[in-house]
Amino acid sequence: MNKLELYHAALSAELRSQKLYATLARSFHHPETSAFFNELVRLEKNHEQKLREAFAAEFPDPAPSGDIKLGRELQELDFSDPQVLLEYAISREDYAREQYLALAAEIEDADLKALALRLAAEEEGHKSLLLAEMSRIQGALRWFDPSELAGLMED
Repeated sequence: MNKLELYHAALSAELRSQKLYATLARSFHHPETSAFFNELVRLEKNHEQKLREAFAAEFPDPAPSGDIKLGRELQELDFSDPQVLLEYAISREDYAREQYLALAAEIEDADLKALALRLAAEEEGHKSLLLAEMSRIQGALRWFDPSELAGLMED
């Protein structure tokens, strides 16, 4: 895969992530969860803008349009199961991170390489946010070991 193909793949991943998170924001009826996904849309739009700016000089008009379809992968998801949706979103963040690392490996320009590596790190941060949201939704965040409470309720 050459640099232009990697650029297309990375930009396409950003556009797909935006559509995914916008869809998830509409799917969850809890305002806090919707706001979380809307914030991820904003972050992915920021990545898209950085990519377009960084490559505009080298590739005058190579970018995919905003008309990216999510395709069958979303049709197969169970929108009633937040864990399934969040796991899918996490897999998309992993994919985007891999695309940026591959792009960085192909780039000789130090500034562009640094941008690709920074975006890869940000995608890892998005994954961490999704994992935390999954824990919040599941109520799985535990600040203690329940076994430590043994005996506290006894008379």
